[in-house]
Amino acid sequence: MANLNLSYYSGRDQYSDGDIEDTILRLVRAGKNPGDDGDRAFPVLYHLSPVRENILSWYPFREGASALEIGAGPGAITGVLCRRLARVTSVDLSKRRSLINYERHKDYPNLEIMVGNLNDMEFPEKFDYVILNGVFEYAGSYTEGDHPWETFLMRCRGYLKDDGLLLIAIENRLGLKYFCGAPEDHTDNYMEGLKNYPDNKAVRTFSKAEWLRMMENCGLSWHRFYYPSPDYKFPNEIFTDSTLTARNFCRNNWNFNPGRLDLFPENEMARSLCEEGIMDRFSNSFLIEAGTEEAEESGKLLYAKINSDRSEGFRIQTLACVRDGKKMAVKSPLTKKARAHLEKMHERELAAGPDRKGAAENRAGREPVFCLDGKQYRVRLLKGEKNGDGSLSYPWLNGRNLGQEAADAADRGDAARVKELFDALYRCLLETADPEEKKAEENPAFREVFGSASSSCSRPCAENADIDLILDNLFLEEDGTAYVIDAEWVFDFPVPVQFILWRAVNELYSMHPSLDSFLPEAELLGGYSIREEDRKVFWNWADHFEKEYVGANSLEAFSWPVRGVNLRDLKNPVDDLTPMATLYLDYGNGFSEEEAVHRTMLLKDGAFRVEFPVKDPEKVKAVRFDPVEGSPCICTLRSEQAQVRPLNASGPEQEGCCFLTMDPAYELLFRGQVPEIIRLSGVLERKTPVWAMERGRELLDASEPLAKKAVRKLRSKLR
Repeated sequence: MANLNLSYYSGRDQYSDGDIEDTILRLVRAGKNPGDDGDRAFPVLYHLSPVRENILSWYPFREGASALEIGAGPGAITGVLCRRLARVTSVDLSKRRSLINYERHKDYPNLEIMVGNLNDMEFPEKFDYVILNGVFEYAGSYTEGDHPWETFLMRCRGYLKDDGLLLIAIENRLGLKYFCGAPEDHTDNYMEGLKNYPDNKAVRTFSKAEWLRMMENCGLSWHRFYYPSPDYKFPNEIFTDSTLTARNFCRNNWNFNPGRLDLFPENEMARSLCEEGIMDRFSNSFLIEAGTEEAEESGKLLYAKINSDRSEGFRIQTLACVRDGKKMAVKSPLTKKARAHLEKMHERELAAGPDRKGAAENRAGREPVFCLDGKQYRVRLLKGEKNGDGSLSYPWLNGRNLGQEAADAADRGDAARVKELFDALYRCLLETADPEEKKAEENPAFREVFGSASSSCSRPCAENADIDLILDNLFLEEDGTAYVIDAEWVFDFPVPVQFILWRAVNELYSMHPSLDSFLPEAELLGGYSIREEDRKVFWNWADHFEKEYVGANSLEAFSWPVRGVNLRDLKNPVDDLTPMATLYLDYGNGFSEEEAVHRTMLLKDGAFRVEFPVKDPEKVKAVRFDPVEGSPCICTLRSEQAQVRPLNASGPEQEGCCFLTMDPAYELLFRGQVPEIIRLSGVLERKTPVWAMERGRELLDASEPLAKKAVRKLRSKLR
């Protein structure tokens, strides 16, 4: 059993997400996953999602090593540390958060959770690793001195053995997403980090150059940077300096900030920065490996792809790495259940080949042929070697990757080349198809995987077909072989070849949306007899496969739409759908801007929800909420924590309170102490001053005194 050590606990939690942590504790004790009870609060996802572990699930920890995890919180990555290390000591200021961590990981006998201030603690030994995952940025709020971050970094170094390593996951102050329109992760203000935090001394992140200077000042002479994508919180890929030139860096991913704007496409800009060789300076996050001595290379990582946002039986990761001086790819299970998935994959690889029934085989039992540029390539499935830990090792391929060729053609506007590549793929798929067309969805095994959506016609189908035969998974070698890699999804029932081709086309167009402007996707697919009604059926099949069969992309349920902004339209108010709400806190000297908390709200059909952190809640005397600045509105406000009372509404409307003022406000009345996190929701309809004037006249006729006052104010503002 794990040990929960309270000997350093002061009796008061100094950091909290509020009452949502009670919800998280209930979920953990009930063995539930994020979203199981319908709660879509971001803290639930942030603390409990298995995707959080991706930041270190691939890392080559030393055998028998120990680690000090600072700021462990509810244990987002504690589990993976316990599975990979001999001894783990997790420290956090909060007893409630540590209790969540304990309930999640109490079955690990190699775990000690210590509650209290790190500065007060003594440890019997030094550690092989000191790990800070989303912690270092707050050093300015709990470390004294003129250079608190360097002081804290030196303190962390002091916990290491001589050959120990710091592992620090943190946002990049110059992350590309902040240029594109994402609010700063800690302050929720736009471009605050890009301006180097002019008014913030408590929390900040750093650029790569700033990190290099800081590590040099602290005597950390050896370091290595990794680049998690899309960021360190929910990474699904890990890049290194040797692979950061990849054109697929910064794929489109889910957005969890309701205030996120889209000033320009992040992934398209990332491709340009990769080509310029400067993407390392603009990666959204860093994972930094640092020490006083050069680390031993037990297996140098080049790239990692981690598929943990799936059902447990399909969670695997793929590493491109160097072992014993050779490049290779290694697929590993992330759970015990996923070992069976990789074993099946390996069995299919061994069964495939000439005169054998396998994934890469035509109807005559021969290897199919891929024809391109007047040359024929024998199609073969790349086979892996099974290792004792259930992983599969694959040789490194140096041939032409057709996905890269298609991406290059898309970027230069070469529609003819894109079509040539898909024509070659379609011919190859047809070679493996049964000449007798059939409706694949009539097969119960097909419906189990792809759902019950039915098409209107029969199609050529292939058995033992790889439905993930996208161009990225095809390599053409000099010896005349076309290798198919990553044959994870091969099924022994008939699958329409047009569906497989559609998946390959959809993959390319999703990564290169500009391709549709000079080679419309519908036009390309029409050349393969894939009509609009077929595309709808294929989408249904793909959606069922992804969500019901694989259980993938659970993060989508927590995501928010990104609002595109055309900079030419800035003459119009940018915040029509994202108004700025303000919470005013009175600590005994009245309400003031100095004690105000601002948050951007995203209106979805008028509905909103917003959260405000409260500093020193026990000292708050009164609370005021302004739902929008600078415009009249009709608003309905709801709170489970407080009684809400409109302060300057001009009267009730059918849809809510009517505010004719340009500064609508509510008073929040709490029973007892104000909570650390104030959560509000409701419906807001912004109105124009002209509407307010007309509505005010109607209320004047009813002799509403508040309406008279509001109309006089509006008249003065409109002059």
